[in-house]
Amino acid sequence: MSDFVGLSVRVQPLPDDDPEELAEITGRLRAELLDLDVMAVDPVSEATEPEHAKGLATVVGWLAVHLRAADALRGVVQAVRSWTGRTDRVVEVSLGGDTLKVTGVTSAQQEAIISAWLARHAADT
Repeated sequence: MSDFVGLSVRVQPLPDDDPEELAEITGRLRAELLDLDVMAVDPVSEATEPEHAKGLATVVGWLAVHLRAADALRGVVQAVRSWTGRTDRVVEVSLGGDTLKVTGVTSAQQEAIISAWLARHAADT
């Protein structure tokens, strides 16, 4: 494994979300991710925004997650899955341009989607 693996995590805004509300709920996800075996979980700023984001309004809700352990990727994705189930939010997790959308589908469907996505990135970690 390289020194670290960097993920982009994005809480998708609801139609009636304002930037402050989205930042607050993203902060709750960030707090949960910080409890995992990760190097850092940082809010994304305009200076560090992913290539596909466009401007400050779109970076609210984004987190940069830096992993240090090979098995941390699965833990982060499972934590996001649990969080989306409790909040009815949609979260996108991106690694190397490949994006996993974690939603409120059934548990079996989400597990199959997550397993396929993680399998594609087994060599990355």
